[in-house]
Amino acid sequence: MRHTKIHQRELYNFIMYLSGHAISALMSSVYTFAVGLYVLKMTGSGLSFALTLSLQILPTVLIGPLAGVIADRFNKKIMVVLTDTFNAALFITVFAFSRDGLSLSDIYAATLLLSISQALYSTCIGSAVPNIVSKRRIISLNSIEKIIDSAAAIIGPGLGGILYAAVDMRLFILLNGIAFILSTITECLIDFRLYYTPVPQTLKLHLRQDLAEGIHYIEETDWIKRSSLNFLVINFFTSLCYAVPVPYILNNIFHLSSKAYGIVQCFMPVGMIMGALLIKRIADILPYHRLMTAVGSFLSFCLFLFGIFPAAVIHPAPYTVVAYYAVFMACYGVIVSLIDIPFINNLQTKVPENIRGRSLSISLSIIKIFAPVGYILSGSMIGTVPAFYLPLFGGVVLFIVYLITNKRN
Repeated sequence: MRHTKIHQRELYNFIMYLSGHAISALMSSVYTFAVGLYVLKMTGSGLSFALTLSLQILPTVLIGPLAGVIADRFNKKIMVVLTDTFNAALFITVFAFSRDGLSLSDIYAATLLLSISQALYSTCIGSAVPNIVSKRRIISLNSIEKIIDSAAAIIGPGLGGILYAAVDMRLFILLNGIAFILSTITECLIDFRLYYTPVPQTLKLHLRQDLAEGIHYIEETDWIKRSSLNFLVINFFTSLCYAVPVPYILNNIFHLSSKAYGIVQCFMPVGMIMGALLIKRIADILPYHRLMTAVGSFLSFCLFLFGIFPAAVIHPAPYTVVAYYAVFMACYGVIVSLIDIPFINNLQTKVPENIRGRSLSISLSIIKIFAPVGYILSGSMIGTVPAFYLPLFGGVVLFIVYLITNKRN
């Protein structure tokens, strides 16, 4: 009888978690696409676009470790609910005070505050997953969550591209505030202690000591250390050679319409869904370290192909541009899933409760530490060299890095 109740409660947790995530993921996808396009169209500047991306990632790097300490020391459910409540209030406030239109400073301020809140939220909810569902369901939850993110990313750019020309930017802001309210309601209904294992610890913060414990655990855990350094390289090259140059190429070199650009962007999450569906079978065939090496090499190939097309083809037809980039966006999406899901799943299942938040947040901070540098460097270089040089030569350099790494190993 007790087992049946726990199973029912777990299923309820599963549904509530994914329902709330689906709501916020869809609206965040629409908002992120609209804001990126708004800044790029408003300024025509790769550097301004890069700054927007940097503001989304910097809080994860700077306050991520602190978020991990908070996640390990305080009630995760309370922290999750508080951060999403703050997000809802933030968007509603921006909507209320932007009647005369949105300025770049409004967007930058809202993006920075949202990123700070999301850094804390993602660490708390990510480290709480093993307490919400059983260990055998964690990879299924992570895979479905990735599929939801991908589906939202498919719908978001398409919907965002259509709505961008038809409605005021403030509507995107208001819809996101409503989405975060609904997401907060679902989080209140989740049992965050269904599979919680109490561990003896004090609620008092000893920041330096707590961070030192987290860093020491990562240093002593070989697979986390190696994976973090590997992903640091991947993340830097992605931010330098993909995140800014490819949107710039599509919008400012090929001059795709908002609708066509949205269609191209939809294919990345299609690939992410494919990767999420395949990851369990691939992980059974390839050992983790070999999978990561294969993924990194495949990424270098995709980056090269992102850059070779505008270098080799002059004045292509729009449908040719859309078809070409759609294929390799899908390939890139597969790569993202094959990187993210196994790493997060291992962190959630192998790391003890009392250190999980810090391990997750410090690892992500290490992985993303050079991403803002890549964004700003990329945005600055686009003003002096053709944008397609970055993915073209970046792909070659990344492939050489993997060749040298494999010879050493």
